[in-house]
Amino acid sequence: MNFSLSAINKSIKILLFFLFVINTAAALWTPIFSVYIIGHVIGATLATVGVMSVIYSLIRAVLQIPIAKHLDAQAGEKDDFFVIFSGILIAAVCSFSLLLIQQIWQLGLVQVFWGVADACTMAAYYSIFSHHIDQKAAAFEWSLYSVGGITVAMSIGGLIGGFAAQSFGFPVIFIAAGCMNVFALILLGILYPQMKVMRTKKEQIVVEMTESPK
Repeated sequence: MNFSLSAINKSIKILLFFLFVINTAAALWTPIFSVYIIGHVIGATLATVGVMSVIYSLIRAVLQIPIAKHLDAQAGEKDDFFVIFSGILIAAVCSFSLLLIQQIWQLGLVQVFWGVADACTMAAYYSIFSHHIDQKAAAFEWSLYSVGGITVAMSIGGLIGGFAAQSFGFPVIFIAAGCMNVFALILLGILYPQMKVMRTKKEQIVVEMTESPK
């Protein structure tokens, strides 16, 4: 059976575009962030960059699995939506806060919050995506998630971010990343009623199947 983009349900399309936006936003500055740290944070060295990476990774690793287990224990998607919305909101604040950091401790604090943000975002994203994926096109849609939402997004973001930082400076890409995260929040607002409708339909189908005579 052949699948096309037009056959993908609306929720998955929004989720894929959402992932593309947030990963492009992150890629605007991530590949060149070490340059910014060394040049703008007082006393920062290459070792500082490594420590910041560990702080972010540990926070995300410690939190993401418990958050995912909590979401799995909930019956509906309201908790998923609240968690992913909170994650992107924190990420937006972190993006804008990069304009203000000057001390190593400030950078470390931002990394802690970024770890929390990404733990919330991805734990909830996997849950929502799994709920709405078209089972007959699961491999195709997960491939779109991997190729379009991650690989292509990171490539485009890195390319644009590098040239933008060189031409206009780091503040421009931090502001752009923050604005893209705000746009991602708008996408979530568009997704929310679609989530409710789809889950209601699924629940009605289950009820009808349960109540129908054998």
